[in-house]
Amino acid sequence: MNKVTSIVLLVGAGLLLLVFGVGLGVLYQNQQPLSQTEKAVEAVKFLSSKTVPSIVAYGQVTKIDGRNITLFYSGDSITINMDANSQVYLFVNDSTGKPVQKKVEFGEIKVGDNLNITLKLLVDGQLQGQSVFILSPASN
Repeated sequence: MNKVTSIVLLVGAGLLLLVFGVGLGVLYQNQQPLSQTEKAVEAVKFLSSKTVPSIVAYGQVTKIDGRNITLFYSGDSITINMDANSQVYLFVNDSTGKPVQKKVEFGEIKVGDNLNITLKLLVDGQLQGQSVFILSPASN
């Protein structure tokens, strides 16, 4: 009887584990993956967090309309609305020929310039330019 009880308990435990495993498998299979919209919302939450101070956009200026700058790079284009208090910097050579950063006015940006623009992703998903670095001035 001792042997029979042990076998019954062992078979019962095995069946219980099997049912538990099948239940977990069914739950795992029924999980819905995040939709594209849900993924985008999660990305906006992450990138607009205070732990991500900025994002950088790079490209050549194709259009300037007020405080909006359109950049083009490698077949892609983006228009960035610059913050009213954004700073603009130009790299120039000092007397020894070393490049140094010089603060300039927004109006110094020209079509054809190559720019790095630091961006902040706002909570509503919009990008806002925070500062501009003119990497190579357009030829005049």
